[in-house]
Amino acid sequence: MTGTVMEGAITVNGSAATLADTTPIARLAEDYLVLVGPADSPFRTLGDFLDAWRADPHGQAVGGGGLGGADHLLAGLTARGAGVEPAAVNYIAYSGGGEALTALLSGTVTVGISGFHDFADQIEAGNLRALAYSAPEPVEGIEVPTLVEQGVPVTLSNWRGVVAPPGITDAERAELTSLVTEMAGSPRWADTLARNKWEDSFLAGAEFDRFIDDDQARVNAIIEELGL
Repeated sequence: MTGTVMEGAITVNGSAATLADTTPIARLAEDYLVLVGPADSPFRTLGDFLDAWRADPHGQAVGGGGLGGADHLLAGLTARGAGVEPAAVNYIAYSGGGEALTALLSGTVTVGISGFHDFADQIEAGNLRALAYSAPEPVEGIEVPTLVEQGVPVTLSNWRGVVAPPGITDAERAELTSLVTEMAGSPRWADTLARNKWEDSFLAGAEFDRFIDDDQARVNAIIEELGL
């Protein structure tokens, strides 16, 4: 499994292995990100947080996934869109949404960024307050204003897909592609998409090959531009 997170991590960490060393099979879905704070935070709205961030960028710790991943990219893009120098962002990387959630609830970080599904239960329970969503437009079933709606011209998704090892035969690739295509057309997968609020973005074959090349270049450009 791979996606935007791995693209950014490859570049930021100077990995010798890249997605170009794999055999692409299919892109499956896109997951948008949410920016949240603890329910008892003084920041009631995104605007409240942005005002404090502009005043003291390093004093507002932002928690999320690994360095260069989608959460980190969104932190940098949001900072730039709000007039905060991205290089000044105090970003704290965690290995997953669970650790980021613990840091949020303990007050270790001011706000957190992750896929909506990672924080949905805690938002619904009232332990977290959702401040902004990274989709280009409102998504049915997610009552969180987008960054764009709140005057920050930023959107970002974490696509998810499947790749195979290098060197497999054309027949093996065709078989894997057929299996994943069948799965992506199943009612159970449709239910999974709906339950997790993921956007169906299925893509396979040569189109997925081109997408990976183009998207890796896009992510690399963002990382360079943001000084990450």
